[in-house]
Amino acid sequence: MTAHRMVMHASTLLAVALLALATGVQPAGAARAPDVRAGVGQADITPPTGIPFGGWVRADRSGRGVHTRLNATAIVLERGGRKVALVSVDLFAAVGGMVKEAADRNADLGYSERNVMVSASHTHGGPSGYANFSTLNTLAPSIETIDRPNTFAEFINPRPVDRQLYTFLVDRIALAIRQADRTLAPARVGWGEARLTDVTKNRSLEAHLANHGLILEPGKGRPEQDSEGRLHTIDPEVNVLRVDRLVRRSRPCVRRGRRTRCRRTVAIPMGGWSMFANHGTVNPASYLYYNQDHHGAATRVFEREVRRIGRVPASRRVVNVYGNGNEGDQSAGLDGQGPVIAERVGRREAAAMLRAWRQAGRRMTRRPTLDVRWTRVCFCGQMTSQGPVGDTPVPGMPFLTGSEENRGPLFDLTGVPFEGHRSPTESGFKSQGHKIPVPGASTSTYPNAAPLFSIRVRDRLIVSLPGEPTVEVGRRVRARVLEAVRPANVRRVIVSGLTNEFLQYLTTPEEYDRQHYEGGSTMYGPNQSVLLTDHLAELSQHLVRGEPAQEAYEFDPRNGVTADAKPYGKGAERGTIVEQPRDGQRETQLVEFGWTGGTRGLDKPLDTPFITVERRRGTKWKRTTDDLWIDVRWQVDDDGRYTAQWMVPEGTAAGTYRFVVTANRYALTSRSFVLRG
Repeated sequence: MTAHRMVMHASTLLAVALLALATGVQPAGAARAPDVRAGVGQADITPPTGIPFGGWVRADRSGRGVHTRLNATAIVLERGGRKVALVSVDLFAAVGGMVKEAADRNADLGYSERNVMVSASHTHGGPSGYANFSTLNTLAPSIETIDRPNTFAEFINPRPVDRQLYTFLVDRIALAIRQADRTLAPARVGWGEARLTDVTKNRSLEAHLANHGLILEPGKGRPEQDSEGRLHTIDPEVNVLRVDRLVRRSRPCVRRGRRTRCRRTVAIPMGGWSMFANHGTVNPASYLYYNQDHHGAATRVFEREVRRIGRVPASRRVVNVYGNGNEGDQSAGLDGQGPVIAERVGRREAAAMLRAWRQAGRRMTRRPTLDVRWTRVCFCGQMTSQGPVGDTPVPGMPFLTGSEENRGPLFDLTGVPFEGHRSPTESGFKSQGHKIPVPGASTSTYPNAAPLFSIRVRDRLIVSLPGEPTVEVGRRVRARVLEAVRPANVRRVIVSGLTNEFLQYLTTPEEYDRQHYEGGSTMYGPNQSVLLTDHLAELSQHLVRGEPAQEAYEFDPRNGVTADAKPYGKGAERGTIVEQPRDGQRETQLVEFGWTGGTRGLDKPLDTPFITVERRRGTKWKRTTDDLWIDVRWQVDDDGRYTAQWMVPEGTAAGTYRFVVTANRYALTSRSFVLRG
């Protein structure tokens, strides 16, 4: 072969290879790239009643019943032997030790904390007391707990982890991942986007405006003062990773004049991984039901609609893995709170997620890029790109009086919020700026290291943050990571907050300096988020270059806690009806049914309905709704008396109905009642 022909032959081969990369078509003789496989799982993580809420940090607020079940929900993606689990949990935090334990339970399937990404929804309607580091189990006493001296002692010296609750959560999260792995099957995936501009507001405007050089006293800021417009004060982006199962089906057909059966591939929706930034505080601390907050309606309505649109059979699970993003200063609960508003917000979120899900349907692929990098960084006083980070966790005074959605017990007594209280000189704690410190935390009671993820799915990167980033922190992380990976054809970076550890808030240096609630709850100083941003940019760069991640800091997030406590009991052996439902109008808001059973709600089964409302159709009874949906709730008192309430939705048909209770160890049926038009 002449030199000219050799050059032409090499050019042709190069052109074919480039065409194959661009189109996904393999040249003749090349090994076919493997298709992606996907599976989904879900496990009920609703604990017994009586546990104080996580997030509100109040000893006088605990779950006395259940409105919407709390869940661990998982999507597993696998391609070419590489697995990634994307998980959400309806808790205020996904603490590192719990996540590691749950992942290690599935080590036989190839999982570890390095490929299991768990984001908390940050509902404040879930339990507290499961954190591996005791500072995160802090509960503030109040006038209502004055007859319980232990609450005052525990505020100074927070209680250790509730090992029975911890074990329960570990087991159930591990189960959701295992279920998802068990259902792995050929699939296709795609990304979609939407915007939701009028649901959330920035609750800490003056701190946010400091990013633009405006220094204002608390309560003096307005969204229009942001030089880039009102929408710059929030993150309106909704991102959805759609996942469809691919199933081979046959049907009768005629081929070459003969009757035969033809096989075709059918896509069956499995749901999606969704991301939107919105605090889990639409339901107030006084709403004493475990609940998913606005996530309850968002996940359930999305899942029901996807099932309906895709004609998914009841035997196949559909999920919405909805964690939370850079929600640190964003909330839908500033203009009103309560379950009606939470449902309204959730339905708006579901509608936006469905728009993104439909859009993704036009961009699906069987062979997406799938890769992951993981590392762990410490807060050891090292330098960042903007200065040193702290090496000691220090809360500030604003932490003591809570946020705008629900001030803490100290505010109840004084009526004075500590937001904006800052030292005129830098504090005596290294690298803590103008924070007025509150003693109590240390690296023995608070994590001083955190894991970080960078996950590529097709042309998107998901990067994690181990706490509650503000809108501006999220924006800076996305910009910095996108710049670091720009040559790699990455179209968008998505921030998953509250992921695999909980360091409370992550603020910019400018926001930290103003010492609002978020800055006072940023534990390692003004450069805490800068350190994480630096490492995420480096980690993502290693990912797109196909290089190993930077060395991980050696640290055990379990902090000596083991998940080996005994399981919860199954409740009472029998129940006794004490209150029958009454006839009413269709627009009556509540219909009640009461009975006695076991205490702490232990009678409730996991994963299946506890309370069902049925309607009579002819001689048969048909299910209308149950407590796995959003219109049935129940409470139980200390004597084991249960009260179930059906919050009758608008448009409910007139007719004859009844309650059915299916407990772990007994069953009850109410008398029938009539709803009239």
